[in-house]
Amino acid sequence: MTKRLLLLVLPLAFGCDILTEKADEIFECADVCTRVEECGVEPPPVTLGSFSDGSGIEALDCAANCVQDDRALYGYSDCQIECLANTECDQMADCWKAKSDTYAEYCLKDREIPPVEPDPEDPEPQNDTKSGSKDADDLLEDPSSEVAVDESDFDVNFGDDPPDITGLYRVKGEIDESSNARPPGSIIDTTVCFWDQKPLSSGTETSYCEYNIPGDATAPVTGSGDEFTIFLEYPDIGTLLFSGRVGPDGTIAEAETLVVLTHAVDVWEHSVTAWEHQGECNVCE
Repeated sequence: MTKRLLLLVLPLAFGCDILTEKADEIFECADVCTRVEECGVEPPPVTLGSFSDGSGIEALDCAANCVQDDRALYGYSDCQIECLANTECDQMADCWKAKSDTYAEYCLKDREIPPVEPDPEDPEPQNDTKSGSKDADDLLEDPSSEVAVDESDFDVNFGDDPPDITGLYRVKGEIDESSNARPPGSIIDTTVCFWDQKPLSSGTETSYCEYNIPGDATAPVTGSGDEFTIFLEYPDIGTLLFSGRVGPDGTIAEAETLVVLTHAVDVWEHSVTAWEHQGECNVCE
């Protein structure tokens, strides 16, 4: 899709007023998104939560999201636009990877990223990991996670002996704080299934699936005593963290929830969710 065609399509999609209200942004985004298409780079999906699936046309999705008021949510913060405009084609996708050197060069200059640290009362893991799981360590060492945990005051429970969290749960709540994402008051309503939790040399993991999302996967679990943190990774999209306690009956009643989109820093949602135990499971319908 050529730059000229993008300039014709955007007013049709958003109304002609956009030409006068956002003229500079439109031309800037048209230039960048033409490069995105020419380089064959796919913009990041934003599918954790109630977001649009897009049109399937990379340049059009890029241009439409680039001119949004909340464009940082979609990966078009000012520093990312500069990155997309100036990097070589083979590095352009890294403008949407907060853990990459390319992203750091454009977006993390002179910015101190606070590491995720354990609470003083958390026991020190005995399996040569920081959090209690090597996979969890990898997820927590992403700048997008480090910033989200710090800014939201999310409590990550460290430890290599978490409680059993298996079961089928209906999870409901609403966002109470967010950054460049859905606003507070937005609804969270999903059903998750955890089964086959087992300790490994690199940390405990559990199998899981989420209703209405195809497939299943494994997730690291950290914690000790009755406290846990689960890390659900959606590759190239984001990480969903749940932290809470298992009650005397062996089920979860409430958990702190953090959604982190990993195509940038400062894109996250925080909530406290109620969990309703609905039995055992090993599949999502």
